[in-house]
Amino acid sequence: MNEIFNSGEMRRFEKRQFLKKNSYSFMQKAGYQIFKFISNNFKNKHPIIVLCGPGNNGGDGFVLAKLLMRHGYVVKVYIFTDKNNYKGDALLALKEYKGNLKKINLFKLQKNALIVDALFGIGLTRNIKGEIIKVFKKINKSKNTVISVDIPSGVCSNTGKILGKAIKADFTIAFHRKKMGHIFDLGKKYSGRIYVADIGFVKKKTKTKCVENSPNLWIKYFPWKKFSDHKYSRGRVVIFGGQKEFTGATILSAQAALRTGTGSAKIICSKNTLHIYSIKFPSVLKTEINNIYQLEKFLKKENITSILIGPGSGSNKKIKEITKLILRKVKYVVLDADALTCFKNDLKSLYSLLDENKIITPHFGEFQKIFPKINKNLNNFDKVLKAVKLIKSNIILKGPNTIIASFDKKIVINDHSSSELAVIGSGDVLSGLVVSLIGKKKMSPFLAGCAATWLHGDIAKKYDKGLIAEDIVKGIPDALKRLKKWKTY
Repeated sequence: MNEIFNSGEMRRFEKRQFLKKNSYSFMQKAGYQIFKFISNNFKNKHPIIVLCGPGNNGGDGFVLAKLLMRHGYVVKVYIFTDKNNYKGDALLALKEYKGNLKKINLFKLQKNALIVDALFGIGLTRNIKGEIIKVFKKINKSKNTVISVDIPSGVCSNTGKILGKAIKADFTIAFHRKKMGHIFDLGKKYSGRIYVADIGFVKKKTKTKCVENSPNLWIKYFPWKKFSDHKYSRGRVVIFGGQKEFTGATILSAQAALRTGTGSAKIICSKNTLHIYSIKFPSVLKTEINNIYQLEKFLKKENITSILIGPGSGSNKKIKEITKLILRKVKYVVLDADALTCFKNDLKSLYSLLDENKIITPHFGEFQKIFPKINKNLNNFDKVLKAVKLIKSNIILKGPNTIIASFDKKIVINDHSSSELAVIGSGDVLSGLVVSLIGKKKMSPFLAGCAATWLHGDIAKKYDKGLIAEDIVKGIPDALKRLKKWKTY
């Protein structure tokens, strides 16, 4: 299980490790891991500039510089502070380096040099100021390849926000685990490609607030089709149909649900939309319902595994009453889009009707409408935690790094994704994936949210550029084939 650490968690973890083994030995291994990455990936022995900060991040840089020089690289080392200000392991690494040092205010950029950023690590909390900003700007404007040690200097390791100014890395060598700053906010962009390096810490379970999404978390619960299954043993999904202008959203959700493995999908439609669904999607079941009384009768007699409402449904008083009825009468419900925002003036009702068997799937704008009292300036992780406390239900907060939260405050961050998912209809497909996976003898809403989000991202990553929502639906079978071959570790 790949935990994602904040700086406090990482420091507490390191402190326990240092009780068992000399802390300097870990610094030596950190420096060696960076050296190994450079020697494996940059065969031409480019000149290398190492920027060393005042703490242990700088110490890692000194260890690296010594190894590079020993192996014939041309190395220049720039230090952020006077060498008399170094202490502890960083001072020991500086003494062992024994090479030339230059002050960072004398920094000169060599055209073909590889730059190693070992300035500020995960402990940085204050804004970058002074002369160093000029150095950062010069590096960021250049075409030089940049490798950051643990996290790019200037990126907050807890939030991913830029602390005044930050270095944009092409590669980041993270030690032991990814940090929250690697995947949130601009930290994701500034970190480049992230490689997690093992520096010899004892592998053991650690108390952390969140983990990275991976099939290892949920694959043993995934509801694969069995030889003995028939269409109704695979689950009966119901999707509340969209308005006449937005039937496409419902169809995307229904197609995704069927392709993901549910045996039956039925669209609730009106007399105005029945013919549209019949023409556009003949293989899906339809039932015509024109008022809330017919809906109540349908919910009472129908054997429903799970139900989805929201895509294209419209955000009005009628939809709010229909959603309230569904939440009361059906155990497993996925609420998306309009079925959430229709409650913006009646949040008490929404909160009271949600529970551990329900899951909501807002994007940031919808989230703010249904949780207006949660501070907009908080990072998304803390926003979701506060929301879970309010509703005691499951949440998928969609975005560049989708966050999946359980009713009992487990948090999973999905970094297995692509910017190509920022396209209309993408969320409708995701909600169809989710509703297909949840229910009795299937997955819990939380694990279904994790699995659906991972599959959604996997399809986009494989497709590359030019993705539209219909392509995501078409990509589900191949994504399931890839998942079937997944090996748990």
